[in-house]
Amino acid sequence: MSTSTTLNASSAREVLYRNVRDFFYSHKIVEIKTALLSSHELAHQSTILPIFEIQQLIAQGRFAAFQISKRYREEFIDRRHRHEFTVLQLSQSDKNLNQILLDLDLFLQAVFAGEFEPERRSFRQVFILRLGFDPDELSAADLKQQACRLGLNVALGEDRLAWLKLMFIHFIEPTLGIDIPLYLTDLPSQWRDSLYDGDITINSNVDIFIDGIKVGSVLSEQLDHFEQLQPNYNYQHVVFGLDRLLMIILETRQIEKVMGMEAKSRI
Repeated sequence: MSTSTTLNASSAREVLYRNVRDFFYSHKIVEIKTALLSSHELAHQSTILPIFEIQQLIAQGRFAAFQISKRYREEFIDRRHRHEFTVLQLSQSDKNLNQILLDLDLFLQAVFAGEFEPERRSFRQVFILRLGFDPDELSAADLKQQACRLGLNVALGEDRLAWLKLMFIHFIEPTLGIDIPLYLTDLPSQWRDSLYDGDITINSNVDIFIDGIKVGSVLSEQLDHFEQLQPNYNYQHVVFGLDRLLMIILETRQIEKVMGMEAKSRI
C-alpha cells in the first residue's frame, strides 16, 4: 500500500468516525467507550455491548447507546476479513424493526451524504428474482438439483440451509445493494448461527448490503434472567463493520487497503 493511499484511508476513517458520532449525538444517543483491550481479551469479548453496561443503562433509564470498538475473532483471512476489526454498535429497546430501518435510512444518508432511499427485499424475493425459484418450496434434494444446474457440484447432503448459503454466496450476495443500500429481511431461522453469551441469545433479523458487500446487521436479543425484572425486555442491536463501510467509501474491494493506519486512528 502506498503512503498516499494509507493517508487517504486514515483521513477517511477519521471523517467516518466523526460523521457517525455527530449523527448519534444529534439524536441524543449516548456513547459507551471501552478501554483498548489486548488481543487475548478481544478474542473472548462478546460481539454485543458487555452485559454489565446494558444493565447499567437500564438501571439509569437509558434505552439507546452506541459504541465504536475493536473486535477480534478467529476466522479465515481474505480480501474482506481480518482477525481484528472495528465495529459500530447501536443498542436500543424502545423501537420496533420498521422504526429501526427508517432510522438507518437517515444514518446511511448521513454517512454517504446522499438522498437515496434504501430498498427492502425479503430472502425469498432475492432468490426468486436472481435464481428463479422460491427457496421455501424446495426440499434439500431440490436445492441440490438447482445448485448442480448452476454449476455447483459439492456434497452437502440433506442440509437445506447449507445449500441455500452456497447459492446465496456465489450468485446472490454479489448483486445486492449495487445501486443503493439494501435491507435483506425475513432471513431463515438460523441463517447465521445464533450468538450466545451466558443467558443472552442473539438472532439475526436483517442484513445490510452495499455494492454486494454485507456491511451490517440488525440483531434482536433475549435475556432470560431479565424477564422477571423487566417482562417487556427486548433489545435491538444494529451492528456495522466500519472497515467495510470504509471499503465502500474508498471504492475498494480489499479490506487491507483501509487498514493501513487504522491502529493509529482514535476509536
